[in-house]
Amino acid sequence: MLIHNKGVMMDFVWLLLLGMAFVYAFLLQRKQDETAIKLAKHLCKQQELQFLECARGTHQFSKLDNRWRWFTSYQVDFSSDGESRYQAELRLSGLRYLSFQLPPYRI
Repeated sequence: MLIHNKGVMMDFVWLLLLGMAFVYAFLLQRKQDETAIKLAKHLCKQQELQFLECARGTHQFSKLDNRWRWFTSYQVDFSSDGESRYQAELRLSGLRYLSFQLPPYRI
């Protein structure tokens, strides 16, 4: 008959919860990346631009409308004429669209 040490079991439970939180955060980040790419393609099509690629940039924790929120910026590469390459910034809060800032580009 095995006698379990209560401290060892609690350590295991905390480690298990930490692992589950890590997996959840990873899956949530992947879903946000997929949402950003889909949204970037849509915004480029709407502006009649050629979508090239989208990459996650920075994370930021700041206040918006008197509430603290987690923001993620994405760099969206696009072309307006098929030859030049420009970089726009797409900002999301969770899975919600915040802004899409286009730099000046040639038409």
